Amino acid sequence: TKFLVAASYIEIYNENIRDLLAKDAKKSNCALQESKERGVTVRDATWCVVSGIAEIEQVLQKGGESRSVGATLMNQDSSRSHAIFMVRVEACERVSSGDDSAAASDETIRVGVLNLVDLAGSERQSKTKASGSRLK
Repeated sequence: TKFLVAASYIEIYNENIRDLLAKDAKKSNCALQESKERGVTVRDATWCVVSGIAEIEQVLQKGGESRSVGATLMNQDSSRSHAIFMVRVEACERVSSGDDSAAASDETIRVGVLNLVDLAGSERQSKTKASGSRLK
């Protein structure tokens, strides 16, 4: 069995989906896409192939630096957006059909996605004194 692991990081802010790993921030807008085969996916999101925990942490840190944050009285770096860190694991397994020839084997691919969600701060406005765009 062979494995491929990739990570992606997006945020939802003011009803817009933004790719936190995009090289060009101006081209970071994404859209939801739904299909019977793959379910709901984020179109145009950047996926980084990773080979271990250290690389996953690097992707998480890079995306975190692009998140929309703002100061409130309760938190200096309060997140103003919902964020989703996605880890996709693909497993490719060669399945033999019982025949000894190499041509008689097939590959089966299984895919799983782990979505880690960080919801925007839900502090009470009366305590944070947030107003204007910070309140949104």
